[in-house]
Amino acid sequence: MMVFIAGVFKTNHKNQNNPGHNHTSMQERFGLEKEPGLYPNDWMDRQRTFPYGSIKTDVYLEAIRQAQAFHTNASRTSLNWELAGPVNIGGRITDIEMPEGSNSTIYIGAASGGIFKSTNSGFNWTNIFMNAASLTIGDIAIDKSNHNLLYAGTGEANASSQSVRGDGIYKSTDGGTTWTFSGLEQSAYIGRIVIDYSNSDRVFAAACGNLFSPDEHRGVYRTTDGGNSWQKVLFLTDSTAAIDIVQHPTNPDILYAAMWERVRGLNYRRSYGASSGIWMTTDGGDNWSELSVGLPSGNEKGRIGLAVSPSNPSILYAFYDNQSEVAVYKTINGGQSWSRTNDGALQGMNSTFGWYFGQIRVDPNIPDIVYVMGVDMFYTANGGNSWTQLAGYFNSDVIHVDHHAMYIHPETGRIYEGNDGGLYVSDDLGFNWSKINNLPLTQFYDIEIDYLNPDRLYGGTQDNNTVRTTTGQTNDWDAILGGDGFYSLVDYTNSNIIYAEYQWGALHKSTNGGSWMNAINGYWSSDRVNWSAPVVMHPQNPETLYFGTYRVWKSNNGGNSWTAVSGDLTNGDDGSSFHTISTLAVSPLQPSIVLAGTDDGRVHISTDAGAQWTDISQGLPLRWITRVATDPFDENKIYVTLSGFRWDEPVSHVYMSDDLGQTWQSIGGNLPELPVNVILADPNRQGRLFVGTDAGVFVTNNGGEEWLSLNQGLGNVPVISMKIHPELNFLVIGTYGLSAYKLDLSQLSVGVGDIHQLRSKLSVSGVFPNPFRTALNQFVTLKVESSAFTNAHMVIYDNTGRTIKTFSATSLRQGLNQLLWDGKDESGMAVKSGYYYISLKSAAGNASAKVLVVN
Repeated sequence: MMVFIAGVFKTNHKNQNNPGHNHTSMQERFGLEKEPGLYPNDWMDRQRTFPYGSIKTDVYLEAIRQAQAFHTNASRTSLNWELAGPVNIGGRITDIEMPEGSNSTIYIGAASGGIFKSTNSGFNWTNIFMNAASLTIGDIAIDKSNHNLLYAGTGEANASSQSVRGDGIYKSTDGGTTWTFSGLEQSAYIGRIVIDYSNSDRVFAAACGNLFSPDEHRGVYRTTDGGNSWQKVLFLTDSTAAIDIVQHPTNPDILYAAMWERVRGLNYRRSYGASSGIWMTTDGGDNWSELSVGLPSGNEKGRIGLAVSPSNPSILYAFYDNQSEVAVYKTINGGQSWSRTNDGALQGMNSTFGWYFGQIRVDPNIPDIVYVMGVDMFYTANGGNSWTQLAGYFNSDVIHVDHHAMYIHPETGRIYEGNDGGLYVSDDLGFNWSKINNLPLTQFYDIEIDYLNPDRLYGGTQDNNTVRTTTGQTNDWDAILGGDGFYSLVDYTNSNIIYAEYQWGALHKSTNGGSWMNAINGYWSSDRVNWSAPVVMHPQNPETLYFGTYRVWKSNNGGNSWTAVSGDLTNGDDGSSFHTISTLAVSPLQPSIVLAGTDDGRVHISTDAGAQWTDISQGLPLRWITRVATDPFDENKIYVTLSGFRWDEPVSHVYMSDDLGQTWQSIGGNLPELPVNVILADPNRQGRLFVGTDAGVFVTNNGGEEWLSLNQGLGNVPVISMKIHPELNFLVIGTYGLSAYKLDLSQLSVGVGDIHQLRSKLSVSGVFPNPFRTALNQFVTLKVESSAFTNAHMVIYDNTGRTIKTFSATSLRQGLNQLLWDGKDESGMAVKSGYYYISLKSAAGNASAKVLVVN
């Protein structure tokens, strides 16, 4: 997550963006930038819990395991996804662990990307948790005496609006090569796991339980048989999570647990309460007593992090995030009494969302050296008498903000630190940092391809800006706009024109290739806007744009001015940050057809470019609309995808209409009952659809009658966005936790209907530019690959099959050839706007391509 600072919001990009437009009405409306007042921007959770306000745990578990089995049993073995990056941007890390005595083996827990392991000090990494049903990691534990024994707790415990829930605890006895399920599947989020150093079969786990509903599946659990069975040994209330546990380093029967009262719903959050506190056991968990002498009391106690000094176990520190302040408490007598440290310098370090943090660490050799982590990071070298800031917005170009994980090597003193931007190391107590730039952990919200320069990929990311690569390499992505990045667009006729946004509809435009972004969002300053506000571009005129707030806005001049072209398309304002448009689409066949979907379950259509709108929600389940989409072959065919889970009834998440929404039919078929985040129709093969779900990618070749896994090698990672380059025939997906991937769609060819399928020994490998603008471009360039020297005849047809122009025989050499068309017919007149088909025939075979002409 990203907090804005006054004037300029930080990026790693060498050019800062327009400093005058870093707030929007949605931020100002509720008074807080991070989460709007008492109405949390639980964007991802709201999608999945709407309209009931919670998720049935058994339904969730069944769905993700169904997806896991679907992928595991897939028959396709030759599929080759290519990592597109970034590896140098990073993403949220929740835990860092190293085996005792090792200098080179490191384990990294990712918020939604699994567990990465390095055996060479971080030079190379392997994701060792890719085959699990849930890739969200709360904590990792390594046995001190047997380094091959690991436990992984799933479900990130930071309680943010992006915390993906887990499915319990997993165990490995071979260093993470294989994993077995170990229980606590109802726990949702795991805050900490402790393996007893004196008895490897005794393990303790801090379980948080559901975020949005009270339940009994929370508290401190213990196993004494190596995870075969678990016993709840500390439970306070159905709204009180266990968030942290530490064990005395010389007396294994002494443990301390932090309990955290938190209550949360769709339009409120309370992350503090009377039951928050620190508990202690002296008999290995059989009995617990609350520690209170010198510690806070009352209803304002929030999340608590614990640390015990390995070199002096009588000293412990507790990091409190209370309702109105942060505080660090210290005990020098094993918890019997506590005193507050001189922590005035720490005030404000968690901003307004301390529930997102809570970690504190003590140097393994020096009990007076302590680190606390929030938005900023501080340390003390004198036991809390004074504190020094090591990280914050002042040096965010060196180390990212929002700190969650730390491991201090007991022998070398090297600090490994994990935050929302990835993994960092320091060898001087944290005063200087270097980043390990080789972990694909980025959480994408949107992905975009520069049509004219297909190596250039763009994407909006969680807490890591709008980023792009100009070379197609995995390690050279950089930021062009700050904040949490969402939708981005590149003009398909001019790569220098780029649109990007950060949260609450802060849309920006660049006319110089991204070196500078100017805000163009002032027109809807008083509107309700989704945290991820949709923007789409007209498929034949890139100057025409549509933008969604609670109504649809339209620009005919590239965003320089906007006009509202609809009324409120939602169910109305309830004072929250919802009831907004969540998705838009424009038909490539008939651009006067525009679709809008909302986060409260409504879909509207305009058939006259936005002048009038019709509600076509009838027949769809009441769920958050994640995507509306149009068909590239049939202008009357449209698609809708939904988030959420079933409650008392099965629910499909994919719907199709072949009459522009008058009637709907489910095409979810055999898909797992998971939220579907995105749908994409293949422009080169009729009937082929792709969907990105909360657990990977699926494809259908027959319009949804049957779905197949397309997830080989990806893992059960959420997939949020997809784009296809129609001429080069590759698919790019943006995952939420494992960066972006590319797939050459020729791998899926089975001999039917692919425009780019190799026919005999002649094929078309690209058409540029496409769309072809007669006013800007002189020629359409057709790239043709031939396996031998041959003569070819080229003919241009219009959409009705009428011959537009015939070329005399053209000699093709072996390899790549380029053929040109000036966009004119036989009489030398420029053709009208529309789709045209280029046909090539030769003795070596036939090939064809499609081009859109725009006047």
